[in-house]
Amino acid sequence: MTGNCHARCGARENSAITSKSYLSLFSLPDDFDKILSVMRSRGVSVSIILQNLAQLKALFEKQWENITGNCDEFLYLGGNEQSTHKYVSELLGKETVDTNTYGKSTGRSGNYSTNYQITGRELLTPDEVRMLDNRYALLFVRGERPVIDEKYNVMKHPNIRSTADGKGAIFRHGAVTESVATVVFDETVDPAVLPELAAPDGNFELLSEEDLQNLFNNQEESTNEKTYEPTEKQQNIRKKRSK
Repeated sequence: MTGNCHARCGARENSAITSKSYLSLFSLPDDFDKILSVMRSRGVSVSIILQNLAQLKALFEKQWENITGNCDEFLYLGGNEQSTHKYVSELLGKETVDTNTYGKSTGRSGNYSTNYQITGRELLTPDEVRMLDNRYALLFVRGERPVIDEKYNVMKHPNIRSTADGKGAIFRHGAVTESVATVVFDETVDPAVLPELAAPDGNFELLSEEDLQNLFNNQEESTNEKTYEPTEKQQNIRKKRSK
């Protein structure tokens, strides 16, 4: 998305974006709100990660509420943007508070009164949302009450040892890790000096990936049929049934 974009990089990796058109790499389609509303029926899910709601409002001035409304989960990790604090405070709702008011007057005809009243108060005011301890996060799930819970420390994850932070191998996106052969084209080599390779005798047929898959399936089925042999007990049962 446009705005402040972050990428998780391992040690000795360059996190800088050198392309002048880097904003186009993180842009969303103009009709993203409509796409989001039909994603679930296609078996597609999406996680929208923002620093604050102001970024979403800047991208989708009129449709931003449709986007948040089509999300079943909302996870607030903290922030320092006023409209986001107000939005989270409204999502939390209100609680009922018992209020006792005492009145006393002195003098020749003095009296004393007590007033009991039930009022509503936000679970967390926008200011209290801003002051939320950084150890905690707020989770909103559709149809459930809000949850405040401690953030998970990813450095304690059992698979952290497989990452660069856990002294594992650096992940190279797009790197070939399971290749069985390497083909290198050298433009400096003159084709005329290359030796001619004699093709071995035999018949060759070019097969597509679908043809290969069908061939493998047929071979596997024939192998299973050959390897299957009925036991002595099964043979006796078949003989009794035939009589």
